Amino acid sequence: MKQLFLLLFACLSLQVCAQQTGRGSLSPWLRRAVNTGQHRKMAIGRPSPDGSVIAFVETRRGDVDAVMQEYGCRKHAQLGRISIATIPLSRLKALSQHPLVKRIEASPSGVTTMDTVPRLANILPVYTATSQHPAFTGRGVVVGLVDVGFDLTHPTFYDSQLSDYRIRRFWDQLSKDTIGSPLPVGRDFTTREDILALGCATDGLTQRHGTHTAGTAVGSGYDSPYRGVAYESDLCLVANAVSADTIYIDPKDYYKFTSATDALGFKYLFDYADEQGKPCVVSFSEGYAPYLDDEDRLYSEFLDQLIGPGRILVASAGNENGYLTYVDKPRDTDTAGAFVSVSRKQALFRIKSDGPLDIVLYGYDTGSTLKQTLRFSSEGEWEDDMQDDSLFIGAAGCAVTVEHYRSETADFDTYYVYLSADKRLNQLGNIALAVEGQGCHAEIFGSSSNAFANLPVDERWNAAVKGHSIFAPGCFAAPICVGCVTHRISFTNVNGEYKNYERADASGKLSVFSSTGPAMNGLTKPDVSAPGNMVIASHSSYYLEKNPGDVSWDVAYFDYNGRTYVWGAESGTSMSAPVVAGTIALWLQAKPTLTRDDIIGVFSRTCRHPEASLTYPNNEYGYGEIDAYRGLLDILGITKIDAVSQHQPRGVQVFVQNGTLHLLFSQPSDSPVNVRVYSVSGAVQYEGTVLPHTAETTLSLPLLPAGVYAVQLTGKSRSVTGSQLIRL
Repeated sequence: MKQLFLLLFACLSLQVCAQQTGRGSLSPWLRRAVNTGQHRKMAIGRPSPDGSVIAFVETRRGDVDAVMQEYGCRKHAQLGRISIATIPLSRLKALSQHPLVKRIEASPSGVTTMDTVPRLANILPVYTATSQHPAFTGRGVVVGLVDVGFDLTHPTFYDSQLSDYRIRRFWDQLSKDTIGSPLPVGRDFTTREDILALGCATDGLTQRHGTHTAGTAVGSGYDSPYRGVAYESDLCLVANAVSADTIYIDPKDYYKFTSATDALGFKYLFDYADEQGKPCVVSFSEGYAPYLDDEDRLYSEFLDQLIGPGRILVASAGNENGYLTYVDKPRDTDTAGAFVSVSRKQALFRIKSDGPLDIVLYGYDTGSTLKQTLRFSSEGEWEDDMQDDSLFIGAAGCAVTVEHYRSETADFDTYYVYLSADKRLNQLGNIALAVEGQGCHAEIFGSSSNAFANLPVDERWNAAVKGHSIFAPGCFAAPICVGCVTHRISFTNVNGEYKNYERADASGKLSVFSSTGPAMNGLTKPDVSAPGNMVIASHSSYYLEKNPGDVSWDVAYFDYNGRTYVWGAESGTSMSAPVVAGTIALWLQAKPTLTRDDIIGVFSRTCRHPEASLTYPNNEYGYGEIDAYRGLLDILGITKIDAVSQHQPRGVQVFVQNGTLHLLFSQPSDSPVNVRVYSVSGAVQYEGTVLPHTAETTLSLPLLPAGVYAVQLTGKSRSVTGSQLIRL
């Protein structure tokens, strides 16, 4: 048995070996591609070495295009000194050694950020967009989504009269119809007829995530209460690939679906908006556990250059907070660690240290008997910055490889610890991972799939806590990173089954799964929070057709054009991100030149603070829970008008029709209600009074210039007091 394991370990060691030549310019994930054509961390499969990779390339001054051509590369985009190109795997190492090439980088595709394991999803938010923002509906703004599982025919993607089909562009990166396509993967579709003829994205039979996020952001609701936020905006979609899309990808093309491919998707959406002369907000409800060295630096810097006035990127924080993912060893503590809690055969942990340390693994049997100690010293012998060994727990064994990298831009060292066995790691026994070092500060980072546990086996290794779990790209500076809050904990599905999650706090507090910061790069994240628990929006009819038994989260069905369509509930920061993106679309309609910094300023002035005892921003809520209405008032400058309330009247519907102001009272007031109409400059344009016991009234407004105005109602009751924006 031991001999067989040593043979297995030898094979695994060959897979993760790294060569010294050219190491400095290749990110660690790509270094393995150079040597083996596969990466055990690769999220979506094992590529063939004769394939190609889509990656970021940072270059020095010179004829970069000539270099690309010389090495058989195809450049797809360039911002400053950073390009995105398709590179043959067989030429990757040689290209990395060219004097004009400073760095080549890519990271694996991510996963969708719905909360599915554990299934903390039985939580329903109060948020359901109705007619809360009649002055701003997203008209004239492009909302883009990069996601999976789009049902392109869902009626919610038309306008409310089903006359205007609002999906303007669709790039299916998984499409096999690539003949004549200028795009690096798949192809795009640019007409209503061509998009509708597809029916769904390539993965639409097995995925439904994007149908829901798009409906949350922009759905018209089609004769239902489940309308999205920016329901009159233009919609552009990119169907990318996540870890569950392996079945659609030719093995030689696995490396084409990377973080760089996602970045091309963002650029595709912003470029379309630029062609139309419209502002754009892009929503991304996916992510992956970021790396500690400079592996993601080019991705982050590319996004820095991609955003700008009227170009906003929103990303979900992740759903990692149900797991222990972080171990901290303070400078005045000699050692710290935790037990590995991984139900897969492989695991990856990241370690960051500002001084020399030892990485130690302890193997215990199923009880508390220590069977072996395995030590890797930072001052020991490293061959090509790598050490490997094996950890035996009785007859069972685990291959261990530790790789060391020195950060190019910061004063710390990073280590990647890889564990691999021929059975699930949790079945081997109990493995503890610890760091030892006097006078150094060290941190160990895991993730939901590479988690820790605190066990009574050995109380020395019980330092694991939650946090430091923000996904990339939300952890970068450019995206607005979104966490999740909870407002309702139950709903009833189409089978009449009552779904309830009693352990959740339904008072607008942080959802139990929502990832928290700080990010691995030290930034305070998330930036903002929004409802995202069991949001009801569109589900894919194609998914329902393929999976008729999977109806637990379906809320309602309806028929249109011979198909059965679905409204369904989903939960996670995946749902919070499109709520924020849709809200920003409303704000961009009010001010198309808004920048990321402008929006952060709006958050700082208008967000709700769920917990008064905290200071804001913080690593749980960011600046707090988004308030779309107060944000609009702030952007329009109406918050400077003291007489205008920063909330809407709960008991009155306010709208304008043919220049006449309509007021509908759900409960007539027993006292007069004063009505004033303000311009955004603060000037009173109209003043009147509604008599007591009036259920409905119309008021003739004076002839006013076209624009946005604030209607202020003031009465004795709070239900009839508040403001409402109108557009004339």
